[in-house]
Amino acid sequence: MGFNEMPTNRWVESSFWNFDTLFQPQSHPARDLQDTFFCKDPVRCNRVPEEYKERVRRTHEDGLEGSIGYGPGWSSEETMKNILRTHTTAISS
Repeated sequence: MGFNEMPTNRWVESSFWNFDTLFQPQSHPARDLQDTFFCKDPVRCNRVPEEYKERVRRTHEDGLEGSIGYGPGWSSEETMKNILRTHTTAISS
């Protein structure tokens, strides 16, 4: 059927891959401390591909292909936070 098994043993993920690339607003309640476990050490991921990060930021703020986006205020600092991965969809993004 064209499916491949993905490695799901990466428990720590950046907010960028877990939320932002899946276009979940940075103000979404699932990102609150009550619903997401944030890591203390290391607090931030090492890097995110800058060109891709910029495309994701523009889509969040301005929309894409007819959508209006979420408006200004996307935070690069927020996107770099390490969390315990909340779902396996982050692996496929």
